[in-house]
Amino acid sequence: MIAAADFADAYVEAVLAGSRQRARAVVDEARAEGVDIRSLYLHIFQPALREVGRLWQENRITVADEHLATAITQALMAQLYGEMFVGAGRQQRTLLAACVDAERHEVGLRMICDLLEMEGWDTTFLGATVPSDSLAAMVRERRPDAVALSVSLASHVPRLKRAIAELRGALGQETPVIVVGGRPFIDQPSLAARVNADIVALDADEAVERLKEHFGV
Repeated sequence: MIAAADFADAYVEAVLAGSRQRARAVVDEARAEGVDIRSLYLHIFQPALREVGRLWQENRITVADEHLATAITQALMAQLYGEMFVGAGRQQRTLLAACVDAERHEVGLRMICDLLEMEGWDTTFLGATVPSDSLAAMVRERRPDAVALSVSLASHVPRLKRAIAELRGALGQETPVIVVGGRPFIDQPSLAARVNADIVALDADEAVERLKEHFGV
């Protein structure tokens, strides 16, 4: 069986070319070789989007190129969604995920939600640009066990910090476990303490494992 990582370069080339058909062909070939969905997420989609983000930061591709690569990946994730839950047991744990205020890079949080649902969790994915007051209201209403928040740019970290402060101010001791991630935390994990988060994760896999460890599931 070919490892998932062996398909990563071909997938990067496909999404940078803006070809959904080529990207789908890579996924289909990987699946035919026995690569499971979790491995697709962690060893093809996730590293590919990190590479796309790096190229964008270095001005080697445009914002439009980055958005197209992300859109192709999200479309493929949506197509795979229905295959995820065969045999998944229910863990009775819940997570709410959101990008706060101006943050638009949501695919990492979508990956966390999908991977947790494969583990039997019930997740609520709010997506991009969620106002902090709306986030606090939704958390107060749904009372999830955990909240996942991410940022892609260092300039968005202060807004994330304010959103966490608003959550803790609104819910006090009933505030769910807060897990944060995104490129600024990869570059500087100590930021998690500065924004008053409970858990920092450097990728989707670590987020899932840290949450499972925290709740003993």
